[in-house]
Amino acid sequence: MADNRKFKRFPINLQASYLQEDDHNQWKECTVTDVSREGMGIELYLMERIPIRSVIHLEIHAPKRGKTIKAVGIITWTKKLKDNRTFNFIGGVELTTIKPSDKWLLLDYAYEDWLGKKGK
Repeated sequence: MADNRKFKRFPINLQASYLQEDDHNQWKECTVTDVSREGMGIELYLMERIPIRSVIHLEIHAPKRGKTIKAVGIITWTKKLKDNRTFNFIGGVELTTIKPSDKWLLLDYAYEDWLGKKGK
């Protein structure tokens, strides 16, 4: 499978919550697994797949920064995982709305984490 990404993805493990745009007040947990300039990978704790092109609102918890980063994105792909009881799906999110300062905070956080792991 070819990787057609335009930007490097940095592995990360941040707890987050998401809300599907058409599902008012039903915030659910997820984990951000990697991040790039235009998107991120997520792990979803669901029984059913979120449809591709669904709009989701994200609140990403950056504990070292003491801040919650808010963003909006579109689900670009999902994959059901087998034999994994922690989460049921992984997926990709194309970021559509995020404040520039929050975007750089998230990227700096991921880059610093990546550098720390690379140096070990």
